[in-house]
Amino acid sequence: MRRAVIGLCALALLAACGGGETATTTSAPSTDIATTSATDGAVATTSAADTTPGPTEVFGTALPKFEQLEDDPAVGRTPPAVVGTDLLTGEVVRITNQGRPIVIAFYAHWCPHCQNEVAELTEWLETNELPAGVDFYAVSVLEDPARGNHPPTQWLADEGWQYPVVADTPAWSVVDAFGLQSVPYLVAVNAENEVVLRFAGNIPGGPPELAALFAFLLDGGT
Repeated sequence: MRRAVIGLCALALLAACGGGETATTTSAPSTDIATTSATDGAVATTSAADTTPGPTEVFGTALPKFEQLEDDPAVGRTPPAVVGTDLLTGEVVRITNQGRPIVIAFYAHWCPHCQNEVAELTEWLETNELPAGVDFYAVSVLEDPARGNHPPTQWLADEGWQYPVVADTPAWSVVDAFGLQSVPYLVAVNAENEVVLRFAGNIPGGPPELAALFAFLLDGGT
């Protein structure tokens, strides 16, 4: 089942905003996340569940940079946890395992592929629903006031975005923690808090394929 999902997702690599654009705003940073290191395996001493609302923070061990769908070294690993404030509601958001699968979508306000995906998904949700039982989050990344469609809060509000969304830190800690190299980017995590899939680019097949990914995770994600 996972191989079938990967085969469909491979097409998404054709539609991504990445290193071919302005390097200073699209390349993943080399800085470590604030509470961990991608090389020393350190884990934050503060629990994400104990963190109060405020600036976005990352906890746990960073995933390796995403380079390929097949044999992705992040598969089977525990993803970092993210705690921040919802850009649209002001409520605290904890992107972490709560006994249910997780899907995290990463979007940049200036990326046309991100803009298309957000618009398509919000329109689809007017008459359809994603399967219940999977926690769906978004992270606004690679923010650049000098580029179009800024600020991301206004963009997502205008599109009618319905799910929790937090902003990355100015140091791009979330980008670094999840191994992002281009956007759109998606990370799927099963109920056991193990990464089962990462891919970059638009979701092939659009929202119905995202719904199929949700069903796949609810079926165990194997």
